[in-house]
Amino acid sequence: MHPLIPLIPLAPLVAALAFVVGTSRVASSPRAPDAARGLALLQHFNDSLPRNGGNALRCASCHLDDGRRDSAMPWIGVTTRYPKYRARKGAVESIEQRVNECITRSLAGRALAEDGREMQDMVAYMQTLQSTRAIVRPDSVRLDGDPQQGARAYAVTCARCHGPKALGALAPAVVGPQSYSIGAGMARQRVLATFLRWNMPHDMPGTLAVQDAADIAAWVLRQPRPDHPGKERDWPNGDAPVDVAYATDAARARGVPLPPPRPLLRRRVASTRPASQ
Repeated sequence: MHPLIPLIPLAPLVAALAFVVGTSRVASSPRAPDAARGLALLQHFNDSLPRNGGNALRCASCHLDDGRRDSAMPWIGVTTRYPKYRARKGAVESIEQRVNECITRSLAGRALAEDGREMQDMVAYMQTLQSTRAIVRPDSVRLDGDPQQGARAYAVTCARCHGPKALGALAPAVVGPQSYSIGAGMARQRVLATFLRWNMPHDMPGTLAVQDAADIAAWVLRQPRPDHPGKERDWPNGDAPVDVAYATDAARARGVPLPPPRPLLRRRVASTRPASQ
């Protein structure tokens, strides 16, 4: 070493480098999921994520009281029940896959990246709803319903919020291009009738007669709504519920009676895959 070059102590230099490296790691570390932002996305999905929304609905349109109402498909404890087997898919689904099912079917939209910020924030909100209390499941309405009676009951009970033609007004559309697709759970007679019986009218939940709920559901589900691509592959093991609104490949293979065709509309969002795919 040249005699005029002073010796530099190594310990402070190593400590300084360690600090810089450590700081860069903190800065580049992934952000923690934000439950408050997740709730905002669930409440305003279409406005917040217009590339993924396919109609005028939002997640909280069906999961009432921000997923806290027992009678409206609550999110209470939902993250502890996944992954789990789902007959409609014929496979085990993660909670992220289940959320995307709702996005592509009920919102007639495009799926989110499962590891993306938006998905993780929404799941984070659902994780805040863990509870040890038992959820009181409402009695299912298993009547078929009369569409003509349903049209009259709708005019009396529902039109003031959803509009005279059910295309939306104060409340979201339940038919037409801005409503849920035929692949949604709400497109099934028993699911919709049960939801109506216990949650509608919005200002007087639980007052709708069972027969009226069945009749209104029968009328609503015979109106045009968006298609869902790939619906024929649902319930691949041939165990589709009796009130599924469309024919599946497995049902055709088994030779069982198929539901009558329903009027379908072209989706605003054609592909259900995340935009990056």
